[in-house]
Amino acid sequence: MNNQQLQSVKINIGSNMYSRFPDLPNTVPHVLAEFIDNALQSYKDNNNALLDIDNDYKLVVNIDIEWDDETNRATKIVISDNAAGINEHKYESAFMPAPPPENNSGLNEFGMGLKTAALWLGETWKVQTKALGESIERTLTFNLNDVTANNLEELPIEKTEKGISEHYTIVTITDPTKNSPTRRNLDKIRGDLASIYRKSLRSNEMQIIVCGAALSFAEYPVLIAPPAGNYEAAPITWKKDVNFSFGKYKATGFIGILRDIDSTKNGFVLLRRGRVIVGAEYDGRYFPKMSGSSGTFKYKRLFGELELEGFDVSFNKNAIQDKDNLEALMDALRDEIRTPEFDIFKQADDYRLNESQKVVKKLIKKHDSNAKKAKTITINTKTKKPDDPTSLFPAPEETPQPVQPEIVLGETTDEYIIDNKKYKLNVEFVSSGNELFWSDVSHKANGVIVCKINTDHVFFRHFGNPTDSVIAIIKTVAISKFAARVGGNDTTGEMLDLFNEFIKQTKV
Repeated sequence: MNNQQLQSVKINIGSNMYSRFPDLPNTVPHVLAEFIDNALQSYKDNNNALLDIDNDYKLVVNIDIEWDDETNRATKIVISDNAAGINEHKYESAFMPAPPPENNSGLNEFGMGLKTAALWLGETWKVQTKALGESIERTLTFNLNDVTANNLEELPIEKTEKGISEHYTIVTITDPTKNSPTRRNLDKIRGDLASIYRKSLRSNEMQIIVCGAALSFAEYPVLIAPPAGNYEAAPITWKKDVNFSFGKYKATGFIGILRDIDSTKNGFVLLRRGRVIVGAEYDGRYFPKMSGSSGTFKYKRLFGELELEGFDVSFNKNAIQDKDNLEALMDALRDEIRTPEFDIFKQADDYRLNESQKVVKKLIKKHDSNAKKAKTITINTKTKKPDDPTSLFPAPEETPQPVQPEIVLGETTDEYIIDNKKYKLNVEFVSSGNELFWSDVSHKANGVIVCKINTDHVFFRHFGNPTDSVIAIIKTVAISKFAARVGGNDTTGEMLDLFNEFIKQTKV
């Protein structure tokens, strides 16, 4: 039968088999990732054609969830994308339950992702897809009760005429199974998906939106410090790029030391074909022998991100097969990257915070940067004629540039609304420079202002370690200076007026 006249799709693997799909071991983020994989692979396969019709094209995947107000469980999940759709050549095989795709070198290598993923979440699913370059939208609906009760072996295709340049796929899942997500897990779902697709999000290859929130992946801060035991030496950035082969296996990426001990970020994340396979969840990271014993400083600080080649993955893409050779690869990699000049493992074991750093850590921990509790300070600048041309501080644009890697001990974030525009003030505690503090406004177009406070300054040596009140005053001076400039009245008097307003609301 010609695919253009295709009227139905075969689904015959035995209707009882479909009833077992919800029992397969999996997690909500990894199941949703199956749909994102399909969209991302469609984009990769048709990138040139998509750009030909839209120079500004960008892949966008939307995941929307409707919740039951009483149980707070999902009742309906809709995954939509603007990739190239499922064309007539691939349509039949996309919904047949057994055959893998003709080319299994991409992200949808097993040919079962969409079917099993949809049924894992809900007993009814519908796929509407319109392929780029075709004039027909095809819709397929699968209802488990109908399929099992009638022992159906094929399903009809609904067809609708559409514009030839349209392209999309919309998957709608209803009649939820026991696996449907709960509203309280929404943040974790977002975090895990951002982690899985960190590489694509970093490169701006695509946008993923989950329940209205665009995902982003925050990089983990790397330790910048002198070698342990030689604190007078120049600071080193403790991160090592990796490009290592071991027989047919290969690992590329990096190994580093976390700036701050964090039990949700240590360990290794393993990628394959551009997406995370192991380590998307904070409790699912990989700890090879090089990480040392649980509880040691090396275990707590060492982390890495490695793209692997030559390894197979599990059916649901959340485990690397051939674990013996994976360990052998990591052992060989450990011996390759360790050198006397850059012994990352010794540094991870022996590095300790000094007293000044411990104080800063306490300040940061005390600072409430939780978005749900954080207080936003709103103020409107006064517009009056400048009457005092003097300025207490150098222009923020004249940011001092350190001549060696800057040791950042940690940071906090506050939100301000200045003349109806939202700004984030990032306060970075550093251990370098000649000034007590300075401002960096190079990212002000993106609404980000940075205030750097030098904890190693002679001021703190004379008057003691940083305190809540000193930090509050310094960061308020920084934002007041910036607000005065925004208001067009960059004078000492105006800055002090704003300072007196801001300081009433400032907290640490």
